[in-house]
Amino acid sequence: MISGHPIRRPLWIAAIYLLTSVVLNALRQHQILSAEMVERLMGMLMGAVVVVSANAIPKKLVPLTRLSCDPAREQTLRRLGAWTLVLGGLGWTLAYAIAPITIASTLAICLLAPALFVVAGITARCAWRRYSARGSI
Repeated sequence: MISGHPIRRPLWIAAIYLLTSVVLNALRQHQILSAEMVERLMGMLMGAVVVVSANAIPKKLVPLTRLSCDPAREQTLRRLGAWTLVLGGLGWTLAYAIAPITIASTLAICLLAPALFVVAGITARCAWRRYSARGSI
């Protein structure tokens, strides 16, 4: 396998996620863990995946021809989006770790959704600026 291949990290994350769900389900079936604990652990794992993925956003290099604005501005926007998603993912993780399980999923969504809207807004704004710049040439 090529070490720098772009699909390698997502495949590892998916494999770890699937393996964890199989192991937790087996532990639940053998009554080692409760169903609530399995739900909490899987929710915390999903939040951790968001945090790890968001942490990689500003570190990914993009060819200069694909940038929609000044490289420094682009990196600033990437960092803002990444920090927003890291905080949203941390909120998701903490909701499943601390909140009562009956409201954990609703609370987790309420903490991650604003981060997703901010990132979607940043992305839409950059795409609009790039589209507008192409149209004026």
